[in-house]
Amino acid sequence: MKNITIKDVANKAGVSVGSVSKVLNNKGYVSKETREKVEMAIEALNYQVNAAARSLKASRTKKVGMLVSYISNPYLMSIAKTIEDSLRELGCHLLLMSHNEDEATERELLQLIMEQRVEALVLIPTGGNREMVQTVINQKIPVLLVDKKVEGVSTDLIVDDNYYGSYESIKYLSSLGHSRIGVIYGVTKNSVGKERLDGALDAIKDLECSLDESLVRPGEFDSEKAYKSATELLLLPNPPTAIYCCNNTMTTGLIKAINDRGIKIPDDISIITFGDASQWELLQPPLTLMTQPLKRIGVEAAILLKNRITMKEEYLPKQLIIRPELQIRSSCASPKVEVRD
Repeated sequence: MKNITIKDVANKAGVSVGSVSKVLNNKGYVSKETREKVEMAIEALNYQVNAAARSLKASRTKKVGMLVSYISNPYLMSIAKTIEDSLRELGCHLLLMSHNEDEATERELLQLIMEQRVEALVLIPTGGNREMVQTVINQKIPVLLVDKKVEGVSTDLIVDDNYYGSYESIKYLSSLGHSRIGVIYGVTKNSVGKERLDGALDAIKDLECSLDESLVRPGEFDSEKAYKSATELLLLPNPPTAIYCCNNTMTTGLIKAINDRGIKIPDDISIITFGDASQWELLQPPLTLMTQPLKRIGVEAAILLKNRITMKEEYLPKQLIIRPELQIRSSCASPKVEVRD
């Protein structure tokens, strides 16, 4: 009697050998329809999995995937370095990739990561691809979300308290006497962008600052787009006396726009940003920040990941929400002339 092979199963199901392998090993994404076809073919052909091959495939790979938004982001790279150092102590290697906030690229890379049979995944998500992320979790691959949430997914999570940080930033500017405050916000389809914008808008409303919609401009977490939005704010007939920028990357565009106009900080305009302080060490005047506790986030992310890799017992997902701290420096001052709407 002929031995039934994985190729025979693939031909019977009308799918690729790779798809059959994913179903057999429960690794990698396949659609529900494809899985059902493969399972029916296996039953019809009475296919028996090679136990020796299955044992070989089950061996440890000592690989951990990390998928970030932008490799150029110093904040994310600092977290990646801390995690990599921790993994090396376990004899593991970090596979680092970036999706550039593109959901299609993220989906493709998640598939690639599963094909690499990683032992765990650290994900700075786009906020989309919920089903794909859940598929990774369903395959018993530990997933640690950092910086952003994926709605509807329950897994280990470590994030900033973004709403609080934005609210307190606007509150500080208001305490200095600013009421006409500009806001440059990020991508609202993910949790970071939405929570930071919501915090700023709620503070503006609660503190009775200007509700002029022209003061709130998109930057999409991109320096060039933030430059355009900052220029639009600065060229308004009645420009803001202060600007809150929702992350470091956009702040580079904001500062360039200010410098290009020959505007003085804080004499002509005050600025505050939500982000890590290390990028601004040489900036003059020193930038007032809502600071992210970078070292703590990196260390605690590494510990959460290490526990999932080394501990055999199952336990409920850990969710850590860390409050940022206001670092008052020299880029904010009371406005010379305050005009209330």
